[in-house]
Amino acid sequence: MAYARYIPSQPLSSFVSCFWYWEGAPQTPAKERLMPTGEAGIIINLCDDPLRLYDAQDLDRCESYGLALLSGARTQPFVIHNQQQDRVFGIQFHPGGGYPFFRMPSSEFENQSIPLDDLWRNAARELRERILQAPTPREMFHTAESVMLAQAARPLTLHPAVSFALRCFCRVPHLDTVGDVTDQLGMSPRRFIEVFRRQVGLTPKAFCRVRRFQHVLKSVHLAPQVDWAQIALDSGYYDQAHFIHDFRTFSSLTPNQYWSSRTCHLNHVPIHD
Repeated sequence: MAYARYIPSQPLSSFVSCFWYWEGAPQTPAKERLMPTGEAGIIINLCDDPLRLYDAQDLDRCESYGLALLSGARTQPFVIHNQQQDRVFGIQFHPGGGYPFFRMPSSEFENQSIPLDDLWRNAARELRERILQAPTPREMFHTAESVMLAQAARPLTLHPAVSFALRCFCRVPHLDTVGDVTDQLGMSPRRFIEVFRRQVGLTPKAFCRVRRFQHVLKSVHLAPQVDWAQIALDSGYYDQAHFIHDFRTFSSLTPNQYWSSRTCHLNHVPIHD
């Protein structure tokens, strides 16, 4: 089993959180539920089996996406099969970071996975082939870095209002409301929502809810015991019912189900038959 991670240099690092490489199927149950993060990512299977994603509500339903896919920003969990993780390469974007690399607005990918061939055509196959030819993970990362820079379909920048809002919304703890941020932008709420969703893939409200959920996961992930009422209060939920509703919406689990099934990976929860 091998895992490697690489943070690219500027200007790419402002948009790509990291490249990662995994080899060796995890020794966990066959399927895992992945939590939404509000960020997009690219997954490339370096074996010859097509990637398949399962419906989090109906594990008998799945869709095939070829050997590489773009997973858009999500507010919903999805399920993967561990047989697909023998040898995998990934590109994880920062919030809004995928926008410059695709001609379609990020809102078109909300809660969607798209075969990368449909978006990049020959460039998707070229990226995978060049990664396969690289003899080490480090050379894979450098290859992906050069391909991504060449693949940019737009300037490597976001709208100033989106950049400002993301800085506010990604602070920990997150204290700014969408209204607070909109009041500082000098643009109408409707226009701000339109621009933000186009570039980030979610509405500002949905993005903030997902980030708050992620803050909860980070708060409890390594904790030996949890006071859920205090966690909910510290994370900005106005009551326990609100907290549990959001948690179930984003994970399809109760807080205790997540905590009792958690693994070393924050956003991966094994599904036991």
